[in-house]
Amino acid sequence: MHLIITALTASALAILLVGLALNTIRLRMKYRAAFGDGGHQDLTSSIRAHGNLAEYMPIGITLIAMLEASGVDFRILASLAGGFVVCRTLNAIGLFNPPGPPGPARSIGIVGTLLILLGLAGWLLAVVLGPMLG
Repeated sequence: MHLIITALTASALAILLVGLALNTIRLRMKYRAAFGDGGHQDLTSSIRAHGNLAEYMPIGITLIAMLEASGVDFRILASLAGGFVVCRTLNAIGLFNPPGPPGPARSIGIVGTLLILLGLAGWLLAVVLGPMLG
C-alpha cells in the first residue's frame, strides 16, 4: 500500500517544521536565549510558529493517512491535504506579525486548518461508521 498523499503532505510539513526550527535556533543563538524568549518578540513569534505547527501537524497527517488507507477519493483527499499544507504555512507566516490583531495570513491559516481538520474527521467517521449504520 502506497500512501502517496500522506507521504507528500508529511514531507512538505517536515520541511516547513525544519525551517521554523532553524529560525528559532538562529534567534536563540543571536539573543543567547537557551530557554524562554529573553524578552524578544521575534523569538517569541518564532517559538510559537514552530510549536503551533508541531501541535497541528500530527493529527492532520494521521487523519490523511487513515483516509488514504481507506481508499477514499484521491483527488478530494489530495485537495484537502494540499489545503492543510497551505493553511499551516499561512498560519506560520502570520505568527511573525508584530503584536496586535492577527493579520489575514494567520486568520486564514487557522480558520482553514480547523475547517479542514473538521472535514477530515467527519469524512473519516463517515467512512468508518457508514457501513455499520447501514
